Amino acid sequence: MNTPIDDLIRSTLTDLAEEAVPMNLTDSAVARARRRRTLTVSVGVAGVVAALMVGTPLALAVSRDAPPSAPADQPPMDFPSPVPISPDPSPPLDPKGPGTGS
Repeated sequence: MNTPIDDLIRSTLTDLAEEAVPMNLTDSAVARARRRRTLTVSVGVAGVVAALMVGTPLALAVSRDAPPSAPADQPPMDFPSPVPISPDPSPPLDPKGPGTGS
Protein backbone atom coordinates (compact mmCIF):
# COMPACT_ATOMS: atom_id res chain seq x y z
CA MET A 1 0.00 0.00 0.00
CA ASN A 2 2.66 2.49 -0.93
CA THR A 3 1.76 5.64 -2.70
CA PRO A 4 3.82 6.87 -5.63
CA ILE A 5 5.28 9.63 -3.47
CA ASP A 6 6.52 7.07 -0.93
CA ASP A 7 8.22 5.10 -3.69
CA LEU A 8 9.79 8.26 -5.07
CA ILE A 9 11.14 9.30 -1.66
CA ARG A 10 12.49 5.80 -1.00
CA SER A 11 14.27 5.60 -4.36
CA THR A 12 15.71 9.11 -3.98
CA LEU A 13 17.09 8.34 -0.52
CA THR A 14 18.58 5.08 -1.79
CA ASP A 15 20.31 6.94 -4.64
CA LEU A 16 21.67 9.54 -2.20
CA ALA A 17 23.00 6.84 0.11
CA GLU A 18 24.84 5.16 -2.76
CA GLU A 19 26.49 8.46 -3.75
CA ALA A 20 27.79 9.30 -0.24
CA VAL A 21 31.55 9.03 0.16
CA PRO A 22 32.61 7.57 3.53
CA MET A 23 35.05 9.77 5.37
CA ASN A 24 37.37 9.05 8.25
CA LEU A 25 36.83 11.80 10.81
CA THR A 26 38.81 10.13 13.60
CA ASP A 27 42.07 11.97 12.98
CA SER A 28 40.49 15.41 13.00
CA ALA A 29 38.40 14.60 16.09
CA VAL A 30 41.46 13.40 18.00
CA ALA A 31 43.44 16.48 16.96
CA ARG A 32 40.63 18.80 18.14
CA ALA A 33 40.41 16.96 21.47
CA ARG A 34 44.17 17.34 21.99
CA ARG A 35 44.04 21.05 21.20
CA ARG A 36 41.12 21.54 23.59
CA ARG A 37 42.87 19.63 26.38
CA THR A 38 46.10 21.59 25.83
CA LEU A 39 44.21 24.87 25.92
CA THR A 40 42.34 23.89 29.10
CA VAL A 41 45.53 22.91 30.92
CA SER A 42 47.33 26.05 29.74
CA VAL A 43 44.54 28.33 30.95
CA GLY A 44 44.44 26.51 34.29
CA VAL A 45 48.19 26.86 34.81
CA ALA A 46 48.07 30.54 33.83
CA GLY A 47 45.27 31.12 36.35
CA VAL A 48 47.19 29.45 39.17
CA VAL A 49 50.35 31.43 38.35
CA ALA A 50 48.38 34.69 38.27
CA ALA A 51 46.74 33.90 41.62
CA LEU A 52 50.13 33.17 43.17
CA MET A 53 51.65 36.32 41.75
CA VAL A 54 48.87 38.43 43.25
CA GLY A 55 48.36 36.50 46.48
CA THR A 56 51.96 36.08 47.63
CA PRO A 57 52.83 39.79 47.94
CA LEU A 58 49.48 40.46 49.62
CA ALA A 59 50.03 37.66 52.13
CA LEU A 60 53.53 38.87 52.92
CA ALA A 61 52.37 42.47 53.33
CA VAL A 62 49.55 41.50 55.66
CA SER A 63 51.75 39.26 57.83
CA ARG A 64 54.35 42.04 58.33
CA ASP A 65 51.77 44.63 59.38
CA ALA A 66 49.99 42.39 61.88
CA PRO A 67 50.91 42.95 65.54
CA PRO A 68 52.57 40.02 67.31
CA SER A 69 50.10 37.72 68.97
CA ALA A 70 50.25 37.03 72.72
CA PRO A 71 48.10 34.92 75.04
CA ALA A 72 45.06 36.71 76.45
CA ASP A 73 46.22 36.48 80.09
CA GLN A 74 49.69 37.96 79.45
CA PRO A 75 50.68 41.34 78.04
CA PRO A 76 52.76 41.30 74.86
CA MET A 77 56.47 41.00 75.59
CA ASP A 78 57.48 43.76 73.17
CA PHE A 79 55.30 46.43 74.74
CA PRO A 80 55.59 47.10 78.50
CA SER A 81 52.30 47.68 80.28
CA PRO A 82 51.80 51.30 81.52
CA VAL A 83 49.74 50.02 84.46
CA PRO A 84 51.28 47.46 86.83
CA ILE A 85 49.40 44.18 86.77
CA SER A 86 48.82 42.61 90.17
CA PRO A 87 48.52 38.84 90.44
CA ASP A 88 45.08 39.09 92.15
CA PRO A 89 42.98 41.95 90.73
CA SER A 90 40.10 41.48 93.27
CA PRO A 91 40.07 43.58 96.53
CA PRO A 92 41.02 41.79 99.77
CA LEU A 93 38.16 40.22 101.75
CA ASP A 94 37.24 41.42 105.25
CA PRO A 95 38.05 38.60 107.73
CA LYS A 96 35.12 39.58 109.98
CA GLY A 97 32.63 39.07 107.19
CA PRO A 98 30.42 41.42 105.20
CA GLY A 99 28.29 43.98 106.99
CA THR A 100 30.10 43.88 110.35
CA GLY A 101 31.84 47.19 109.85
CA SER A 102 35.42 48.06 110.78
